Amino acid sequence: MSRLIFNAADVRRVVEHSITAPTQSEMLVDYEDKPPYRAITKPVPAPSVLLVHDQGVYLMSNGQPRDIVKGQTSFCAYAQGCHPDRDADWYETARALVGGDDFGECLPWANELKALLDRSAKTIALDFRADAIAIVEG
Repeated sequence: MSRLIFNAADVRRVVEHSITAPTQSEMLVDYEDKPPYRAITKPVPAPSVLLVHDQGVYLMSNGQPRDIVKGQTSFCAYAQGCHPDRDADWYETARALVGGDDFGECLPWANELKALLDRSAKTIALDFRADAIAIVEG
């Protein structure tokens, strides 16, 4: 098991954007098993955040329109040690924490994360396991 730790102020921006967004992106549930192999999506049950591993490990809002900070880049709350512009060993750290494969996981937890933040949490932590992700008060 790995623990991903996020700065509370960054997570607050992500969750508040998600909660106040007019709509949410649908979540990926599968792909068609025959060509053209289109994505199968469904609506999310609540305001959501995306846990992503590609260029680092981060949370971002699932709300639409996106929280753009520059060009086509959305605001991200990076896990400690996993920011490609700030952490020299981000690639190795991200791989050690969540494995080598890229992924995106839609978590309908924006309201739960905001409740933790409203109770003065200084950090938000997610326990990351092969079969589950859990919020841990930081």
